[in-house]
Amino acid sequence: MASKDPKTLVVGAGPTGLTAALELARRGLPVRIIDRDKGPTPLSKAVGVSAHTLDLLEPSGVTARLLEAGTRIERGYVWYERQRLGTIDFTALPHRFNFLLSLPQSETEAAMAGLLEERGIPVEWERALTAIEPNGDSFRSGGAAVVLDRRNGRAGGDGGNSREETHFDYVFGADGAHSAVRLGAGIKFPGYAHDRDWSIADVELDDWFYEPNAAHIFLHGDGDIGFTIPIGPLRYRVISNTNDALKRVEDGFQVARVLRSDVFKIEVRQAETYQAGAAFLGGDAAHVHSPVGARGMNLGIEDAAAFATHLAEGDLSGYTAERKPVGGRWIELSERMLRAAQANRPGLVAARNLAFRVVGHARWLQRPLLKRVSGLVE
Repeated sequence: MASKDPKTLVVGAGPTGLTAALELARRGLPVRIIDRDKGPTPLSKAVGVSAHTLDLLEPSGVTARLLEAGTRIERGYVWYERQRLGTIDFTALPHRFNFLLSLPQSETEAAMAGLLEERGIPVEWERALTAIEPNGDSFRSGGAAVVLDRRNGRAGGDGGNSREETHFDYVFGADGAHSAVRLGAGIKFPGYAHDRDWSIADVELDDWFYEPNAAHIFLHGDGDIGFTIPIGPLRYRVISNTNDALKRVEDGFQVARVLRSDVFKIEVRQAETYQAGAAFLGGDAAHVHSPVGARGMNLGIEDAAAFATHLAEGDLSGYTAERKPVGGRWIELSERMLRAAQANRPGLVAARNLAFRVVGHARWLQRPLLKRVSGLVE
């Protein structure tokens, strides 16, 4: 069993790490959160907040702030060569949050960090974990010795020293795909990378001829994809499985200003275990996959909430058994969805388009997938 007041170090102040810190803090458990970056991300990054995530974040007060700031997406349209195949109706979801909330990750993180600071737990920026020794083979083994360093060598709240050697009962790694916690704990991260270049752009528009507060998926016979979702008034996130996202959006997309653009490759990986000794993993430190379905950030938030619940209940032994299968099932589903979206053989394209036409006109057929995408069914 865990000690009465176990002390936890959360490494990484993205949505996963911030959720872990908030959920521990609201339960009265001591927690410290660090991040090697200089400060909060200015980038929009993930933008879709699911119904189950809103449920999980409600007790800490985050949900109310997100709902006030975000855009409620009630519909998504699927297009093929300028013809509409069908409509995905989020209001068919049997839940009080029957929509996809669109909000730049920077604003989601700001809401979380603000509430955490109100609890007297500020994020320690430019503080990096440089060594970890999770003692023994189980979570009962006595915690982890860690070394923390100030990235720029400045004196901090540690009495003027830039290097700190200390000890925690648990370390929760929410520090991304190149996780120092995972590496230090010796946890393998097998997987593969897709060959295609993907691109992303956040843009402001002069005009947009499609329904504005809706998501749009543009499919093409050659396997190319374009996807748009609003992230503010006449401001959109665009993603494509090509190296120029803006070219894979149909006519009517008149860009006034490009706010951000990038090219990347999709990696598909999952940690062999989500825990080793006193070290635990969540979010991209535990699993990475394609952006299809908008589940990445939401899965990480779910991981963090589950970790905090297990710790509060005094038994972390089942954390991996609970969370790893969830991540594995989503990776498998997202890969199937990606293959369908990228179909380029005439027979496969015709079958996919027929499926979208059928499902896109039947709300009852959409509910099972909407429950999976929203996190209500794992």
